Amino acid sequence: MVAPSFKVGLQDMSIKDGEPLLLKAVVDGDPEPSVEWFKNGESLKSSDIISLKYKNREASLSIGEVYPEDEGEYVCVATNAEGKAETRSKLTVLPMEKEEVEPKGFDGKSPIFAEHLKSHVVKDGDAVTLQCTIRGSNKFDVVWLHNEKEIKSSKDFQYVTEGDVYKLVIAEVYPEDSGTYTCEAFNDVGEAFSTCTLDVLVPGEPFVGPGFSIYPRSATSAESQPVVFKCVTDKEALGVRWLKDGDALKEGAHYKIAQDGRTCTMTITQATVTDVGQYQVIATDASGESTASFALNVVSEADQL
Repeated sequence: MVAPSFKVGLQDMSIKDGEPLLLKAVVDGDPEPSVEWFKNGESLKSSDIISLKYKNREASLSIGEVYPEDEGEYVCVATNAEGKAETRSKLTVLPMEKEEVEPKGFDGKSPIFAEHLKSHVVKDGDAVTLQCTIRGSNKFDVVWLHNEKEIKSSKDFQYVTEGDVYKLVIAEVYPEDSGTYTCEAFNDVGEAFSTCTLDVLVPGEPFVGPGFSIYPRSATSAESQPVVFKCVTDKEALGVRWLKDGDALKEGAHYKIAQDGRTCTMTITQATVTDVGQYQVIATDASGESTASFALNVVSEADQL
């Protein structure tokens, strides 16, 4: 019998008006404690605005879009027969930034991904965060897509921005959430994108295909430079195909394709703007196919970071 405690507690947060909020805490204790949430001393319940979840000893509170009235002190209280413990977070809601009018003739640049998305393998029911780093001299908008369909920010799929870091926080993953995820950033000057794969493992169900222990990762390349995409399968694949925008790539002077055991590579010898797009590698074995998605952006010397 152990009194409740928090292995991971809440932290004070400052977020902008209109952005999503996610508070998380990890609870310990025996028997497993029950959890309650309070704001400024008043008990909170799940609603259309606030989502409260408690699973596998992880307690979370999420709000899809915060307003100034959401500011205050949030407290998570864990209780069992041996006692109780609490952790606190002071939420500060910052005003929305005013749009600034750029001077005429402003030499703006399109956004550029300084760090691309990483692919993930997660278990059914787990939480996952997809994140990337985007920079640009102009203000830009960001949108997330799942299998080419736009994801609306909600309590289940939260858009989070921390400086140059952009995140998609999925509170609880289900098998139907597997597939291709893309982050697109765009402004009046241009656009850029990053793509990754999310594979969801369901306990008791076999994984189809050879699987990937290392996924190919999206890239940003300068013009005329070589680009190498690499993946490593869990099991040696009987066949491997590489595609761009749904069309199979053919070995030649521009594309070099190789397979050495479980390691597969695709090299673009000299990147050009025509190479910009969405790519896939499909590995096959007797059990089926495994697919990994990624993207390539090509920038001119003037646009490089």
